[in-house]
Amino acid sequence: MTSFTDLVDRESIMSNKSPDWETAVLRDIELFARQHGCTYRKTERQLSAYFEIGCFLQLIRFYELNGYDAFVENLGPTGEFRYLTNPGGSPHNFSYMTFRREAEVVELRQQLRVQSHLGRDICFAPDMTVIQSGTEIPRASDRDYARGARGFFSVPSSSVIASHECKSLVPFPELLVSFLGMFIAGHSWADARDHWPEQDVSGHFAPCLFVGGSASGLHLRMIQGLREAFPINIVVGMHADGLNVESKRQELRVMRNPLFR
Repeated sequence: MTSFTDLVDRESIMSNKSPDWETAVLRDIELFARQHGCTYRKTERQLSAYFEIGCFLQLIRFYELNGYDAFVENLGPTGEFRYLTNPGGSPHNFSYMTFRREAEVVELRQQLRVQSHLGRDICFAPDMTVIQSGTEIPRASDRDYARGARGFFSVPSSSVIASHECKSLVPFPELLVSFLGMFIAGHSWADARDHWPEQDVSGHFAPCLFVGGSASGLHLRMIQGLREAFPINIVVGMHADGLNVESKRQELRVMRNPLFR
């Protein structure tokens, strides 16, 4: 295992000062393209992927601030961190993070397909998912998926601690409400309303919708209402402010691990 801080410049990549955290992501992707002679082109999907990677780095920073040791896993053959930014790839071929604190060990993965407790055919891939470490990610074959030619990888929602979604756009009511569907379908513990995880200032970042654009006063009131009704976070204005995990940490919902006993 390699420590995450052995691979990145803390002051640039992990900075949560506006707007350096996202600028650093773009800078390193450009550097990688130059070093390896790749064509560099900003497609809409790539722009969305940059935002997702920025949120990924901010979650790593959050866990480090909360006392977890962070390690990178499954690096590429030349030591590169291989980001997975679409659900078509095999999770076994891409890098991910492990967080350790005392007896608790969890993993942060990208585009990991979750099979919902609501039904075996309800499967979807959140942008980022925190799962219990050691959770099996089996390969299945389904003729309705790529005609069976590609592996269908998934984990049960019973192994999911928290799933997070990233949207590099301006928030609107339908987007905010649709996130609740992912929360309910992707977390088996979401059904047990009377036993939702308690607040824990040194725990896990609650399921979160990261939004790039800023919100109006009306939308901010809606976000507040959703956060009061469900154990979730909705963070807007990421393009301008990042996550601000240090200065605004107390305003964010941090929960105990609902699967850890």
